[in-house]
Amino acid sequence: MTRCGAMWSGASEVPETVSDTGPILHLHEIGRLSLLTALSPLKIPNLVQAELSLYKIHAAELMKAGIEITVIPVAEPIWKEILLTPGFSRIQPADAQVFAVARTSAFHVLVLTDDLALRNLLERDGATVAGSFGLLIRAYRDGRLNRETLERSVDDLLEKSTLHLSQAFRSYVRQLLEELP
Repeated sequence: MTRCGAMWSGASEVPETVSDTGPILHLHEIGRLSLLTALSPLKIPNLVQAELSLYKIHAAELMKAGIEITVIPVAEPIWKEILLTPGFSRIQPADAQVFAVARTSAFHVLVLTDDLALRNLLERDGATVAGSFGLLIRAYRDGRLNRETLERSVDDLLEKSTLHLSQAFRSYVRQLLEELP
């Protein structure tokens, strides 16, 4: 993951991190929520908090896993304006809020999302983006997951989570795993 032209290794200061619902939900579904502690505190917009509540993922559970959450309220006119911007019609309101939060720091943040449309918009503006698979691979490279646990976690993401992926991306992930030391 690059941040402002430099490599973020996870070993030094953690970049400011904003998350949408996806990575929190998907890592929760496979029992790997604790991987987010390396990025704590996480900022989430209020609509992301509402979505997580629908999945019965509350602040108390996140805190128990060692993840500090700061909920950022984003006014409705701000995120609605983003949704009306050309090119933004494919994202959801909660993702528009994530974009708004990232924009307030001139996109000098790490954004966690598994949404391809949001990822493309954020990267276009210079934000660093990581998804659930990237977080698993980073944890493996940092020594927080061993090879067997990484492979099991990837299998669980592909087979047991609500993460929707194209067949091409599934093949890419499998190839990436084969290339890791």
